[in-house]
Amino acid sequence: MTSSAATLTADPAGPPRRPGRLRLTVISLASMLLAVPALILFVLSTVALALVPLGGVGVPILLCTVPATRWACNRQRALAGSGLPEPVRQTYADGSGRSIIGRVRLWGSEAARWRDYGWTLYSSSVGFILSACVVGLLIYPLWTIVWFFLWLGLPDVFDRPYGFLHITEIGQALAFTAVDFTVAVILFLLLTRPLCHLRLRLDALLLGATREEALRRRVAEVTTARDESVDASASELRRVERDLHDGAQARLAALAMSLGLAEELVDKDPAAVRALIAEARANASGALGDIRSVVRGIHPPVLADRGLEEAVRALSVDMSVPITVRLGIGERIPAATESALYFAVAECLANMSKHSGARRGWICTARDGGRVLVEVGDDGRGGAVITGSGLHGVTRRLAALDGKMSLSSPQGGPTVITMEVPCASSSAKTTPSSGTA
Repeated sequence: MTSSAATLTADPAGPPRRPGRLRLTVISLASMLLAVPALILFVLSTVALALVPLGGVGVPILLCTVPATRWACNRQRALAGSGLPEPVRQTYADGSGRSIIGRVRLWGSEAARWRDYGWTLYSSSVGFILSACVVGLLIYPLWTIVWFFLWLGLPDVFDRPYGFLHITEIGQALAFTAVDFTVAVILFLLLTRPLCHLRLRLDALLLGATREEALRRRVAEVTTARDESVDASASELRRVERDLHDGAQARLAALAMSLGLAEELVDKDPAAVRALIAEARANASGALGDIRSVVRGIHPPVLADRGLEEAVRALSVDMSVPITVRLGIGERIPAATESALYFAVAECLANMSKHSGARRGWICTARDGGRVLVEVGDDGRGGAVITGSGLHGVTRRLAALDGKMSLSSPQGGPTVITMEVPCASSSAKTTPSSGTA
């Protein structure tokens, strides 16, 4: 069951929503709170580093402060990622299995650890001031209203705001509160985003990977994706070989035997020959069906003839769960991208049928510049994980095309799987399937 109703929980066609000013203020408040442990860790780490040359006295302190600093930095990375368009990531060298001294030496040679140490100083000084300014921009309008009521109750105490004004009458108090509140709101609207983004950008600069580290990580990801793609291709070839061997090959062998017997009996027993020919015809039809099934598993004809969106619509029609479909890609995309996304959607729908217990689902497709976005979701019980073979296979399939998949599936639902693959239009590059297959 398909429809184009606009009752979807998410629309991948739109750009990512920017966090609002109140959310940025909450992020700044959390960053202020992290400044307290950051200051403690900076002091302890500095003392420990000063004591290390004195017979390694500072090593026990470092064994505590370095992991704690990493924890604090990871919390700030999460905060920065929630306020910036892109996540802030950092990787650390694996020190497991090393001795205590070996671990400390590894930390000392790791640039990321030293940047974490520098962040503790920044967070407890410049970062704290920037975050406090953002929080103050929200408190200031509230304070103007609180001041008015305080003036009403204690006019002799609160009659000199800013120290140089003297408020003695209710009209003056109302006018001052109105002007002060208006100015405070304007400052809140104008300065909250730039100040918070400045704080978070500096966090990202200190806590994120450098260009060289990001390049190394990207090379590692591409290498892994290539290896997994090669493994997946080899596995797919083995599956095709197995399907042909167990299905079409066996039927063709039986066909050859039937025709051989018919050839021997053509003059002796015409009735037996007719039976053998009928059996051979049945085997030929069965082999043709097996070959068609294998071809559909490699590249479905509807995908080659009509494109990803119509192929996805065809998948949704076969579902026992009502599926709402919103299609927004438009022109054809490269065949490899269509194939990867088609089988990814098919796997997601199969999981929905088998595991979700959903009453309805949805599929959204969209273009965003040079990216194709696909979302598959349902209102089932949730709790899905990527570690399963099905979704992990989807991740590998998309990674081979420099794509990615994200999963949101809290207990109780809903489950939302978002797939993103870079691509260019390919209107003239599609290859229609054979009409006689």
